[in-house]
Amino acid sequence: MKLTVPEYAPPHARGAALAVGLAPILVLLAFTLVVGGLIEVDIGFAVFAACTAWIVVEMHQYQKSIDDYDDDYVGCYLAGRSPAAPLDWSETESTPTPTRDFVASLLEADECTTLRDGQAPLHPVP
Repeated sequence: MKLTVPEYAPPHARGAALAVGLAPILVLLAFTLVVGGLIEVDIGFAVFAACTAWIVVEMHQYQKSIDDYDDDYVGCYLAGRSPAAPLDWSETESTPTPTRDFVASLLEADECTTLRDGQAPLHPVP
């Protein structure tokens, strides 16, 4: 029986993408309103600071969610007795390309965890 790893499907970057796409437009709008004399400079600066903080927070949350997902995925599915097991799992024909690429990048970076005899991964691979 050949084991397979579940599809690698990291969280989406919807919030970060929205912040990165919308914040510059808001800053440009505020700058235009400052130049046009419709709002004060300090309000324009406050909009700039708020947009910068929004982008930083969204990008930080996205990176943390990716890191948490990767840690959980590796701990649950890729912890094997040797790098050969995840490599074998990733080379099956039914393995999706994102999963294959993720496992290959871990193997290239030598990020595999070798377990002692009798030790099991956090969750058994189905």
